[in-house]
Amino acid sequence: MALLMALIGSDALWAQQGKTMRAAERYEAAETYFNEARYPDAIVQLNQCLLDEPGYSDAYYLRARAREQMKDYAGALTDYSIFLEQRPDQPEVLFSRGILRYQLKKYEQAREDFQRLLQLPPGETQTIHFNKAARVGGANQILTTQSSTAPLIYNYLGMVDMALRNYKGAIAWLDSAILLDPREADYFVNRGLAWQNAGDSTAALKNYRHALTLNPEHTLALHNLAVFNRMNQKKTATADPLELAIESDSSMLHPYLERARQRLEGGFYKGALEDYNQALKLEDQDPEIWLSRGLVHERLKDLSAAFSDYTRAIELKEDFVKAWINRANVLLKQERYKDAVEDYSVALIYTPDSGAAYYNRAIAKNYLKLNTEACADLKRAEELGMAVDDKIKQKFCEQK
Repeated sequence: MALLMALIGSDALWAQQGKTMRAAERYEAAETYFNEARYPDAIVQLNQCLLDEPGYSDAYYLRARAREQMKDYAGALTDYSIFLEQRPDQPEVLFSRGILRYQLKKYEQAREDFQRLLQLPPGETQTIHFNKAARVGGANQILTTQSSTAPLIYNYLGMVDMALRNYKGAIAWLDSAILLDPREADYFVNRGLAWQNAGDSTAALKNYRHALTLNPEHTLALHNLAVFNRMNQKKTATADPLELAIESDSSMLHPYLERARQRLEGGFYKGALEDYNQALKLEDQDPEIWLSRGLVHERLKDLSAAFSDYTRAIELKEDFVKAWINRANVLLKQERYKDAVEDYSVALIYTPDSGAAYYNRAIAKNYLKLNTEACADLKRAEELGMAVDDKIKQKFCEQK
């Protein structure tokens, strides 16, 4: 009897060890998929990993990051929180959750994460964080243990207080960020905005202008200064920094591009077209400019010109997925459905996980009466995170 119990215990031990080994293998496969930007495949492996080993904390962290890439923010937040329940003092995960909470406008909770980060002792961090928060512009910062995260944490705390309309608190946090890193233009831009909201125009302008001394092409500094000037009814040519830059040197490319972007966002399409025309006289080998002008032509209902611009962007950069998709969208509007399917298909060769390409290709195939293929594309788009209306799904996938 004792021998039988020992054998049963041994079998259970071997079974558990087998699950642990499978979990590790699935996690390793998920890492490979994640690094290849195959996020749905990574999530499938991580789900299986956690079935085998529910306490595999690193799997929750990696799944959170994959879910963020898939825009499943609620799921990502849940996974970050599960990880931190198990390992509450991991700075990189706390930082990631704080950023996500900030982006989801959960400001009080974000503040808790960032303040907790300031209390933790320095430690090793494997993850590279890219600065991508709202109103933090300029060049993306890469944050590792070699470059202190403290200034950026202070910056986020400042933005949290700004979002909560505690402008004095925001300024205090941003003062701390600037004290630790006085060469980062982003912090001056954000402090300028805090001062502007607090009603101190002089301090706001001083910060925007100082940001431009650190980075003369800082997009948000130029934009905020231009907006500030417009709000204060300073509409002369020299009052707007973009107008000033263009007037002082018409051979500078960036001011035309920035003004074109602002005009496009503001719905002034003819003005945006003029600026992109001028930009292309200065630089006609940049596919991004051709893409942007194509978008303006599309907004102006000039589909032929838009098609031409997207085609030029593709000629300059064969794997330019945005250009392939935009050109396919134009073909769809022109009712050239077979050609649209071809362009969407090319886009999917370069980016196999583009939900938008699958979704739009499904529409084109539906017009071609390719119902089975259209239904398959629609389902794949949904798997990749696209929201699909039930009525469209029923229409495309109904049995004939």
